[in-house]
Amino acid sequence: MDRTQVNSIIRSKYEERLDKAINYYASKMVFAQIIFASAFSASELYYGVEYQDQCPIEPMMTTFLILHGAIKFVWVFLTILAIVDARLIAQVMNKNVLARRLMFINLTLQPVFAAWFFIWFITGNFWVFRTKDRYQSTNPTDTSTYCNEEVYQAAFLLIIMTYVIGGITFIGTIRRRVISKKIKHVMKNKTNPEHQSRVQI
Repeated sequence: MDRTQVNSIIRSKYEERLDKAINYYASKMVFAQIIFASAFSASELYYGVEYQDQCPIEPMMTTFLILHGAIKFVWVFLTILAIVDARLIAQVMNKNVLARRLMFINLTLQPVFAAWFFIWFITGNFWVFRTKDRYQSTNPTDTSTYCNEEVYQAAFLLIIMTYVIGGITFIGTIRRRVISKKIKHVMKNKTNPEHQSRVQI
């Protein structure tokens, strides 16, 4: 196999993966993810800004909410761009080469923000959970233990809901891929008479 053939195979696999990404972002499931992410992000930004400096026992808690919400909004923006790329440029305008290039750029940027999102989320877990049994919300003058109840509960619930939604999304993705592989396997068997004859024997 010469270098040209190798490059052709690599390019084919590269285009196949980008086409899968385009199909994914053209699906309706992505819209649901955007809705959930936007709602979470708006809530985080609201509580982080509205209750800033109202949790002196852990001052970084509101900072966590603000930055985590902002990063999530960036992800929403990138996802919207990917949807436009998949639905408009690829499907409507039928400019597949351009769509693949734009999708490649998008998929290159997303892991950067995903990594920052994950790191900040884990750090936020540390700040929130270590404060759980140490804070009180009745005496604001005791800054060594005070944290506004609303901001703490908001941070706590948003973290728990992120775990729940993330778990559901992960399970749904795995299930969808397993079903997709089974369908492909069945279709392959139907279109492969040699395989069918071996099975019958």
